[in-house]
Amino acid sequence: MPLLGEYIYGIVEEAQYLKFNFPGIGSADVYTINHERMAAVVSDTELPEIDPTRKNVRAHTVVQEALLKEYNLLPMGFGMVATDRGEVRRLLEDNYDGLLGELHRLAGKIEVELKVFWEQEAVVKELQGENAELSRLKAKINTASSPVEVQNLLSTAGKLVESIVRHWKTRYAELVYAILQELSCEAKMNNPVGIKNLLNASFLIEKSRECEFKEQVYKLDAGFQGKMNFKYVGPLPPYNFVSLKLEPVKC
Repeated sequence: MPLLGEYIYGIVEEAQYLKFNFPGIGSADVYTINHERMAAVVSDTELPEIDPTRKNVRAHTVVQEALLKEYNLLPMGFGMVATDRGEVRRLLEDNYDGLLGELHRLAGKIEVELKVFWEQEAVVKELQGENAELSRLKAKINTASSPVEVQNLLSTAGKLVESIVRHWKTRYAELVYAILQELSCEAKMNNPVGIKNLLNASFLIEKSRECEFKEQVYKLDAGFQGKMNFKYVGPLPPYNFVSLKLEPVKC
């Protein structure tokens, strides 16, 4: 029989051994490995690595979402596998004070994400209404004498679109970020997702203020309707706001 490893979903403050009523990756039982007031939430696995399939990622996410409803959670990224239960206990022992301190710092807080995308029709409308250069470019494209000339004109038109998008990012998206930052404990800018993404940000907020935060997002969305599209995701485990470097396990 192969040796069982332990897939780790996250760390919670829990002194008692618990077996949860929701399944983990591969439909395995989810339970705790405890050390004093701390517990790692795990499930058994015979695999040294877990493939990031949609099914596995979904199972990982479902477990963390369930834990977040009951606990303050220090989430582990997808794919963390310990060799055995002893390694998990040593992880808790060697990092006990830091893990407990970070759990207390993040107590009562959740992460939410906001992505803001520009609307193509709104950009085109603004260009057509305010930029005579675009009209001239369109006329030139229709009468261009060679593919090279068409390509050059299209490139120039693309730069005009880019200028509008940059303006919107500075004028609108950064304003959205600043307003929501005031309602959050911490905020972080993330890398854009695709060419239409004006804002990709994470916010650490008090769980009790999520309704207030969402109302502000809805208000901003309504105010910029037609220009930008808002995508709100949450509540999430505070992946982007855990500031802890784990000490290596001592064998």
